[in-house]
Amino acid sequence: MISLSVLNKMILSLLSLCLLGGCQKNTKTTHITDTSQAVDTAEVEYYNSTKAPEWTWREGIKMDAYLLTNDAEHTMESTILNGSDTATISFWIKPATNVPDLPLISVVNDQAEIMKLTNLTAREEGTLQGMALQMKAEGQEQWLISNNEFTLNTHRYNQVVLVFQATQVSVYLNGQPAMNGQIGASINQIEKSWLVVGKDAIAYGDCMEGQFQDFQIRKKALSAAEVEDEFDRFYPEVLLSEITIPNAEDLQENLTLYPEVDSQYEAQWTSSNPTFLKVENNAGVITKPTVEQGDQEVTLTLTTKVKNRSFQRDYLITIRAETPATKLLRDVKALPITLGTLLNAGSSLPTTAENGSQIEWKVISGNLRLEKNVLIKTHPEEERVPVQLEATLMQGELKDTLTMDAVVLDAYAGYILSYFNGDLGKETGKFAYSQDGLHWTDLNQGKSILTSNLGTGRVRDPFIGRDKEGKFVILATEGYDNPSIYVWKSEDLVNFSDHGLHRVAWFDKGLYSTGSRAWAPEMTYDPETGDYVIYYSDAQDPKSGSMFAVTTQDFATFTYPMALFNPGYKVIDGTILRMHGQYWMLYKDEREAAQTIFYTSTQDLSQGFTRRYDDLFIYNRKYIEGPFTLPSLHEPGVYYLYVDNYPNQCFYVASFSQLGETADFQWLAEGEYTLPNEDVRHGSAIPVTQKELDRILQAYN
Repeated sequence: MISLSVLNKMILSLLSLCLLGGCQKNTKTTHITDTSQAVDTAEVEYYNSTKAPEWTWREGIKMDAYLLTNDAEHTMESTILNGSDTATISFWIKPATNVPDLPLISVVNDQAEIMKLTNLTAREEGTLQGMALQMKAEGQEQWLISNNEFTLNTHRYNQVVLVFQATQVSVYLNGQPAMNGQIGASINQIEKSWLVVGKDAIAYGDCMEGQFQDFQIRKKALSAAEVEDEFDRFYPEVLLSEITIPNAEDLQENLTLYPEVDSQYEAQWTSSNPTFLKVENNAGVITKPTVEQGDQEVTLTLTTKVKNRSFQRDYLITIRAETPATKLLRDVKALPITLGTLLNAGSSLPTTAENGSQIEWKVISGNLRLEKNVLIKTHPEEERVPVQLEATLMQGELKDTLTMDAVVLDAYAGYILSYFNGDLGKETGKFAYSQDGLHWTDLNQGKSILTSNLGTGRVRDPFIGRDKEGKFVILATEGYDNPSIYVWKSEDLVNFSDHGLHRVAWFDKGLYSTGSRAWAPEMTYDPETGDYVIYYSDAQDPKSGSMFAVTTQDFATFTYPMALFNPGYKVIDGTILRMHGQYWMLYKDEREAAQTIFYTSTQDLSQGFTRRYDDLFIYNRKYIEGPFTLPSLHEPGVYYLYVDNYPNQCFYVASFSQLGETADFQWLAEGEYTLPNEDVRHGSAIPVTQKELDRILQAYN
């Protein structure tokens, strides 16, 4: 837990106000039954909360939106739906998930007659279809189902239109016909009905989560051309609303400016002040102002054309002069990333931060004392000591204080390597150990250690991490094309508990996720949010293949995935380390011209990885994958990188202490390292204490 000064809290609060597609302060959640307020009750009705009288209805995509949550109730009675067999229902919706069978809207009455529209349907085992419309009235039940090309994009506004003409219904998604046909009854045959947004009005199970706005019911049946024209008028606003500039409040590195919007419309970028932010070669190149010049605000403008109409959006960018105040603010943000939440007895706390701030430390609580900034346990027999530290950072006369919760372990004395091998369909996880991180010996005589009777039982790509208490968590891929991952917990890497198989990947057209793979899962802890971030790859979509991430606090329940890194090409095998106040992820570029390892960085895991370093090869060979890193125990600040040269069934190893523009990879000769056997496949390595290593050796050797 991090406690910032009042000033920093105010700054961070202001920066977090704006959300993609809506402003949090304007987002409304209604907890009551609402009714429509009609512009002309004979022709048009629209949804507007009676609890928000100051909030007037507006057509199209605006900053105001209603939240869809389990707690929210969005219902309305409609004179048009109850009195006419011709009607059009239209609305814009931005779903947070694409879990199958969640309702978009339902129309119901006291006789349990219902018309329900769902986003994604799983009516046949193992087969996902698209939007589905169910009509159940007067003893009849009819279904219309689209293919899975017609499913909503998550985290982006979509326009949904239903057109009723007697028993004929047409459903449109984003201006295009998704399905149409006879449904056995007209909408007004569901007598004395009411409409519910985002929930099944009868079952009231899981609800659709997200936001919606511009909800209209019209007596007129819109034509296909009218639906398409209405969508075209507002779609560019949707496209531009989802394009964000990371770290715009303190831009420190060059920007990647994509040449297209939505992979189809040309993007033109212009800068209001090229002296400090110049647009060239699809990049925003910054020049940092001097202290005398002061902070510079630059407006970056994106212009695009959709069907011969121009649209633009302005982004306010701040390029800060490196004043003491700016350096202090950056160091306060970077220090928890650099330090992490797991420390080692006998190690020294840093006295200088990344931007030169001096640091003074104090123990607030815990069985720990400091001797010249060296961590000394007051009860050495305790293997995991929870503590709270206070850091005071100073730039001249400026200072700021933050507190950090951490766990102090014994000094590290060796490493455990996790990997897999075995015949196809019978893969299992295995361990090896090393005292220098370069020369490895198999544990358990090379026999299986990680096995599972869940799912396919195929354990691949095992990863060992630690939770914030210092206990071990093991993740692994389940087989090949499966959306779930294996999880184990362990105090000692000898005894395992809480073994589970948990789904993390979902089909999501908007995220370019097929939902059929969750390859090489790994984890890191985010001290800013208190969540564990589990990330994996799903590179099966022909257009893209991002690194995805879910978060958890218990390794049993997981959030819906987000795109953690999407460079516009397929990537797999991500691995994250913390260095110099940033998170760095090494990954494999799957493009045929590359087939190698690049890396990317961020200071905020919740924003994803945004700064790419894929213009220079870090090694002069192709066909390498499965990177993993480990810190040197003998050279502080130095790391080892292992990469798998899979055609030749061998690994290459490099040492490095810098990434980014000053990366310093030094590749080792083959005689400088040895693997435990000739069939080591994708895994990970983690440092362990002497007591942990002794227990492991006693158990397995």
